[in-house]
Amino acid sequence: MAVIKEMSKEKLLFLIVLLIIAAAIMIFTSQEKEPALSVNEETEFAAALPVESSAIEALEKSLEEKIASNLESIKGVGKTKVLVTYTSGLYKEYARDQSTTKRTSQETDREGGVRKTEEVTESNKLVLAGNSNPVVVVEQRPEIAGVLVIAQGANDPKIKEQIFEAVKTLLNISPSKISVAPLGGV
Repeated sequence: MAVIKEMSKEKLLFLIVLLIIAAAIMIFTSQEKEPALSVNEETEFAAALPVESSAIEALEKSLEEKIASNLESIKGVGKTKVLVTYTSGLYKEYARDQSTTKRTSQETDREGGVRKTEEVTESNKLVLAGNSNPVVVVEQRPEIAGVLVIAQGANDPKIKEQIFEAVKTLLNISPSKISVAPLGGV
C-alpha cells in the first residue's frame, strides 16, 4: 500500500492502463477463433439467403394483374385494381451433398491402459448445376396475407359478392383475408 502512495499519479495511471490492455489481450487470445469461410462456404451462405424483395414484388405484381384481368371479365365488375400482400418471402430449399466419415482407433500401452479415439468428419456442400446455380429441390410461394380489390361495380352487393367469391376460389384463401371496395372517382 505504501508503494502505491509513493508512485506519482501519472505512473499509477500508466500502470492501470497497462494492466487493462494485458487483461484484454489475454481474454481475446484465450477464446477460440472461428475459421474464416472458404469460397465454397461463402457461396453456400449466399445461396441460403432469402430471395430478394424484387422477386417478391414481381410475383405480387404478376398475381395482381392476373386477378384484375379475370375480375374485369365478370359482367358488371368494370375497371378493377388489385393489391396482394404476402406474409413472407419465397422459400427455396437447395440440394446438398452430405457425407459423414467416422474413424475409430484403439491403442493399448505397456501397462494395460487403453486409449480409444473417435474421429467424425462431416461434409455438407451445396449442389451446383452448370456454372454456379444451386439446384433447387423445393420452391414454395409465400402465403398470402391479404387481398384488396377495388372495382367499379362493387357498389352493387351482387357484384361485390361475385368478386369476393371469385377471389376466394381463385386463391384458395380464407374470407377474412379478402376485402372488396367500390372504385371512387378522382
